[in-house]
Amino acid sequence: MEQFLTLVYGFNCDVVIYTIEFQKRGLPHAHILVFLHPRFRDIQGRYIDKIISAEIPDKDKEPVLFDIVSSLMIHGPCGPQNTGSPCISNGKCTKHFPKRFVSQTIIDADGYHVYRR
Repeated sequence: MEQFLTLVYGFNCDVVIYTIEFQKRGLPHAHILVFLHPRFRDIQGRYIDKIISAEIPDKDKEPVLFDIVSSLMIHGPCGPQNTGSPCISNGKCTKHFPKRFVSQTIIDADGYHVYRR
């Protein structure tokens, strides 16, 4: 992973830690923590978009992948449509859905990433 980020994106990584998990429905996903070399720590959203995708695949270009993602990896419905959802607490989704749509990943005032969607 470390060599991949360095070769493909030009980032120098000090440490990369990751784990692969399987959701209850069986689809794997990764949690990746990357510690960048200090020279590369002031990263902008456009670089994050090269590594992380929070988008649904195009239904016409990748129909099989679209079906997998839309049937197994989308949160919800919750909120007024499904008040009995396990993620609802005090009338709100504890996972903070729905997320807002943005055209490019940004870093908010608290330092958290708001991924392109």
